[in-house]
Amino acid sequence: MTTRLLSRRQLFLLASPVILLALLYLFRHTALAAVGNFLVIRDTLEPADVIFLLNGDPTVRPYRAAALLRQNMAPKIVIARAEDSIGVQFGAYPNVTDSNIVILKQLGVQDSQIEQLRPPGGVKHTADEAQALLQYCRAHLIHKVIIVTSDLHSRRARFIIRRTFGADRTKVMLAPIADRKYGATNWWTVEDGVVGCQNEYLKLLYYHFKY
Repeated sequence: MTTRLLSRRQLFLLASPVILLALLYLFRHTALAAVGNFLVIRDTLEPADVIFLLNGDPTVRPYRAAALLRQNMAPKIVIARAEDSIGVQFGAYPNVTDSNIVILKQLGVQDSQIEQLRPPGGVKHTADEAQALLQYCRAHLIHKVIIVTSDLHSRRARFIIRRTFGADRTKVMLAPIADRKYGATNWWTVEDGVVGCQNEYLKLLYYHFKY
C-alpha cells in the first residue's frame, strides 16, 4: 500500500511539469494578453482644457490626438518639443515633435490649435514631458488634460505624471492608442512588439526606483 502510494506521488510529481506546460500552451494567448493589458491605462474621457500629445510614434499618436480634437474633447493640442538628437542635428531626419506637428496639420488641425512648449534643451523622456506639462498647467490654470500616448506606454506615463504633479489637482485622463503593428493583445506576434513590451516593463521598474 505504501509502495503504491509513493509511486503515485512520484508519478504526479513527474507529470506536474508536463501538465503545467500543457496548460500554459492552451492558455498562452490569454496569459500573454494579460501581460500586455497590465501596461494599458485607458480612462473614461470627458471634455478637457487641452490634449497633451506625448512624443513618440508619429504614425499613430497624432491620429488619436486629431480625432479627439474633432470630437471637441478639447480646443487645442499641446506638445513639448523633444531634444534634438545627433541625427536631427546633422539633418539626417526631423525632430519627432516636428513630425508629429506635420501629421497633425495633414489631418486638418490648424496652427492655432497646436501649441508647442519649448523647455530649454528640449524634453529627453517622459519624465521631462511630465514636468513641462505641470509647468504649463500651473501657468495657464489648466484643470483637465487628456494625455495621448501608445497603449503599452500608458501605465508608465500615468505613473510619472502622477508622481510629478503630486498634490496638484489637475485631472489627467489617459487616451492611449495601439501601435500599427501590435498592441497589448498581440504584442508577442512581432519582434517590435516583444521588444516594446519588454522595454516598457524595464522602464516602468526603473521609473519606480528613480522617481
